[in-house]
Amino acid sequence: MEGRVSATVDLSEGAGIDPYKWKAEQLISRIGTVFQEPEHQFVTGRVLDELMFGPRHLGHGEERVDELLERLRLTKLVEANPYTLSGGEKRRLSVATVLAAHPRVLILDEPTFGQDANTWAELASFLSELLDAGTAVVSVTHDQEFSDVLGGTELKLDAPEPGRPGLRNPEVAAP
Repeated sequence: MEGRVSATVDLSEGAGIDPYKWKAEQLISRIGTVFQEPEHQFVTGRVLDELMFGPRHLGHGEERVDELLERLRLTKLVEANPYTLSGGEKRRLSVATVLAAHPRVLILDEPTFGQDANTWAELASFLSELLDAGTAVVSVTHDQEFSDVLGGTELKLDAPEPGRPGLRNPEVAAP
């Protein structure tokens, strides 16, 4: 199966429509990705440095870090090494680091996995606010309640037919 990813002219803002050719600064301000395994996106040895990484490279956004620390319950962890956090804390940090760069498109892989009810609610609320402000959110999740809260279009994929790669009966639904 083949495909191509291209950005709209509006999203690319003069960087070209091929995101694979964008420089790091062009990419992090446009598209933020939260990996399924949070530690695969960490690049520093301290929570605060991790949150400041994107804003420092962009030259703006540091003012948002305190809000993210508070809302995602990371304030007491600013001096901790990201790799020593619990699974839920790593997930919250990975989401916060992407949000700190304030990208226009968010791609989230299982963002609510391992979160308690309070953190789940805060994350859902925060992402709903971003949606209302015009940020696009793409979420890959098994959490139907989370999908229901965010709304939007849902794409469900079945397993491929034996011997035939690709999609079988994709179902697109708008809640």
